[in-house]
Amino acid sequence: MSTQTERSEETVASGQSPLTGVIEAVSVKRVLLAYFLLAAAYIYLPIFSVIAFSFNSGGLTFPFVEFTFEWYGELLANEGLIEAVRRSVTLALVVTVITTVLATATALAYRYDFWGQRGLLFLLILGIITPGITYGVGATLLLNEVLGLTKNLWLAVPVHVVWALPFAVIVLLAGFPPALKENEEAARVLGAGPLSRFRNVILPQIAPTLLGAAVFAFTLSYNEATRSLLLVGNQNTMPLEVFAIAAGTRVQPYLFALGSLTTVFSTLLLAAAGLLIVYNRRS
Repeated sequence: MSTQTERSEETVASGQSPLTGVIEAVSVKRVLLAYFLLAAAYIYLPIFSVIAFSFNSGGLTFPFVEFTFEWYGELLANEGLIEAVRRSVTLALVVTVITTVLATATALAYRYDFWGQRGLLFLLILGIITPGITYGVGATLLLNEVLGLTKNLWLAVPVHVVWALPFAVIVLLAGFPPALKENEEAARVLGAGPLSRFRNVILPQIAPTLLGAAVFAFTLSYNEATRSLLLVGNQNTMPLEVFAIAAGTRVQPYLFALGSLTTVFSTLLLAAAGLLIVYNRRS
């Protein structure tokens, strides 16, 4: 009791309020840890719920009834949904190739100063900050109404590239080895031509980061829906097919199975991309 009284007297003598003492006594690390746990629960509990209910024989009922693979069987038997997944994978592969080439050229150019450097960066970031549905409507007006192009799956390619390109460029810039420019300059001094420098000096050093950027591009394109909603016509991609099923009927349990597979697949891809980038930086 006497100790608490002495502390109170010291606080008053120092001109600090009792509230300040309480704030100082709280561990900042514990507050940050609690905040992290709450944020993680808010983000990941819905994902874990989807995965758990994909194995629930009761479908959407709670609590859990019985473990089953029934909904995965129904998913594989749904030809329309499997075809939509195939379209998404095909589209994502094309977008990945185009995005990776453009992102590599852009990131390599940013090692040097050039006119319009800042403007190009803002233009790239615009692809991220523009709302997806707004960009989708604008793309539809330009491609369908102004240019008169028929709605089909491939009209979504440039839209997906605009969405994935900024992320790929950022990944590449973050993963480039610090000595890349100096190594290339040394090769130039020794007489290596541009193609030889790229093939023998640059590419081996950036290959892991390049693969990481490609994985990011593939994942972003595969899961994209709002930007291509009005462009693909009746050739629905996987996200659009899921929206159509969920909007037309009650949510079906096999959609949980699809969500689980997509989540696991995307997570593994992104984890692989992160490991490649970290490995390249350490090397």
